[in-house]
Amino acid sequence: MTADRLTILHVYPRQMGVSGDRGNVAALVRRAAAAGLDTEVVEYAPGGALPTAADVVVVGNGPLSAMRSLGADVARIGAPLRDLAGSGVPVVAVGGGFDLATNEVVPTEGAPVAGFGVFDARAVRGAERRVNYFVLETRYPLLDGAATRVAGFEDHATRIELAAAVTPFADVVSGGGNQAGSPVEGAIVGTSFGTHTQGPILPLNPQLTDAVLAAATARVGREYTPDAAQTETVDRYAREARATIDRYVDKAFKRIA
Repeated sequence: MTADRLTILHVYPRQMGVSGDRGNVAALVRRAAAAGLDTEVVEYAPGGALPTAADVVVVGNGPLSAMRSLGADVARIGAPLRDLAGSGVPVVAVGGGFDLATNEVVPTEGAPVAGFGVFDARAVRGAERRVNYFVLETRYPLLDGAATRVAGFEDHATRIELAAAVTPFADVVSGGGNQAGSPVEGAIVGTSFGTHTQGPILPLNPQLTDAVLAAATARVGREYTPDAAQTETVDRYAREARATIDRYVDKAFKRIA
């Protein structure tokens, strides 16, 4: 962070950005602006020079074909991304980006795809496909008084195998989670989290956006204070959308089934 400017590193926006994942970046930018913080978004493409410093890293959703095509580049930038996460930089990895941020993605056919290794886990393809609305109770550390109930959408056929010491991102209220019928979803390491919650997740759950920005600023000795007056309208929309998903999720599951 330089002065009041946060650097948001968006990794593979073209290859891993098929589910409105730029919305997660936009949520961070706009939420930071409401709190008086300027931002700079740096997009990293394969073969480029990975920035040596960042305040937040975002990796979005993408197909297995994209992950395979990125193999050599993933191996090249994996260690620097692990170093960023290890230094307290929040990494937000969603959908296929979460799979790619584990140690490896194991397909139903062909060789495993090495991941970034931010999360000590494996993403094993070939599980029963889950295409559902998602309601969770997150374990990610939020600001005091923030709602822990988050919502979104899951669409994947991946079983996540967490190492014993890894904390899940959330407890499942409705949805599939790390495995079909699993009581937990995603993973947390330090201030980073991975999840199959799409939607995108941050605009729908602004309390998570606040938590990520608070972690990013605290790392450099700054305090993040949301401006509730500036975000009142969008917060209300997000709250009402989450409440609607929560209220009708069982009926939605029945229709999808």
